[in-house]
Amino acid sequence: MFLDITGILLSILIVSPRYWFIVMAISAVELGLFVSISTALSLKVTEVIAGGIFSSITWNSSGKDILYLIDPLFLFTIGFGLLKHDKVSWIDAVNPFACFKKPWPVIMIKISIFRLLIFSLFWAEK
Repeated sequence: MFLDITGILLSILIVSPRYWFIVMAISAVELGLFVSISTALSLKVTEVIAGGIFSSITWNSSGKDILYLIDPLFLFTIGFGLLKHDKVSWIDAVNPFACFKKPWPVIMIKISIFRLLIFSLFWAEK
């Protein structure tokens, strides 16, 4: 397992510097879930790079890149399930320095959106 300090710092700056500890906690839980799903599917994980929204896993099997969508979609679903829509202004949700009464759901949604964007950028490159 490698630790990408630059990726973690960029993740904190992009998502929310105010709630940096929440960003790191959600990213760590998401990466742990992704490793456990990969292991449960017998994908023979060879390399894990922990980098916040830039995290990646390398395995021996090819053609399984679609599995990168599982965790962001799970976070997106959980975040919207916990979010009270009348309490959050979506302009504040875009602002990384905004203050929230319940930041966990908003940070989950932001991390999932940025993970999907990063995946689509790298997947389109292949």
